[in-house]
Amino acid sequence: MFLALVSCKKSSSNKNLSGWLEGKVIRISCASYVIQISNNSTFGQDNWKNIRDNKEYDNVVSAANQCEISQDIKEGDKIRFRLDFTDTMNECVVCDMFDGPPTVVYGVKNISVKK
Repeated sequence: MFLALVSCKKSSSNKNLSGWLEGKVIRISCASYVIQISNNSTFGQDNWKNIRDNKEYDNVVSAANQCEISQDIKEGDKIRFRLDFTDTMNECVVCDMFDGPPTVVYGVKNISVKK
């Protein structure tokens, strides 16, 4: 009998990404901006627990540049966007509150709300 074990690992590079991503804004706070990616399971953190509603989510990322994201986008909005893989984080003012954000952090750009 032969048994093969295969494991999948999420990518931390942009080599596997082409085109636009779609997702849902899960949480916006003064400390974090959390998006769940719905059309690509290659990126994001799995089994992330939102301390606000105690639910677990897969394929979530925290936006490194939340101050650059339009305030017109609200929690629950379905959005279209691209990830920015640069190592620089936006130097904007956020609060010191710790709200357990995802550990996977990317810049998020070219965001539009899906109708």
